[in-house]
Amino acid sequence: MHTGRLFVLSGVVIGIIGLFMKALRTGGESLFPTLHEANPAFPESIPSIWGGLATWAQIVLVVLLVVVVALAFMGGLAKPMSKNASLTTAVIGVALLAYVVVKMIDAFDTADTLQAGMAQAAQSNANLTAYTVSAGFGFFVLLVGTALVIAGGLSAIRQKG
Repeated sequence: MHTGRLFVLSGVVIGIIGLFMKALRTGGESLFPTLHEANPAFPESIPSIWGGLATWAQIVLVVLLVVVVALAFMGGLAKPMSKNASLTTAVIGVALLAYVVVKMIDAFDTADTLQAGMAQAAQSNANLTAYTVSAGFGFFVLLVGTALVIAGGLSAIRQKG
């Protein structure tokens, strides 16, 4: 199999793994149900990145991933991807990377809000501890996956022509 195709397919697999990792991380995750009872604006639990996406975004993401995989398997597997398939793959990778960055920024904002909520709850209840909240490792896995998709597309463009 050609190197560009391997990069693309590896990026898709790594990206899918990242999607199902937690969006945020905190030591106080067990407190979320209690905090949700006290304040319904507080989430019951930390969703995965996939679970935090809107339905339309999930559908678009699945379609884009299917297109990228289909483009990676088109033509002879031992040969580089065609120039059009490579360019399309790279463009989809850049679009996915931009979306991951936007969602990562949203996660940092959500983490700040949840951390402030936990601190406020800890001030009003001596039994609670104010834990820190940060963006999950899954976003970094997604960044690596999308970077591999882009590198695979660009690699195939470079080797093709």
